[in-house]
Amino acid sequence: MKFKIEKVANMIFITADQDIIFKAWDITEFTERKLQNTIKKINGHYNGKAEFIRTF
Repeated sequence: MKFKIEKVANMIFITADQDIIFKAWDITEFTERKLQNTIKKINGHYNGKAEFIRTF
């Protein structure tokens, strides 16, 4: 499954193929560590077969 990591206005979103939002952060609360932890959690659910495309 493919996920997009995108910035819209002052928010960071992880969305799936049909724009289903899996996680969202306000830009002031966002950290790379939170992103990496979320990626690990999503990959765990998809047995490491998730693909992440970062657009910002």
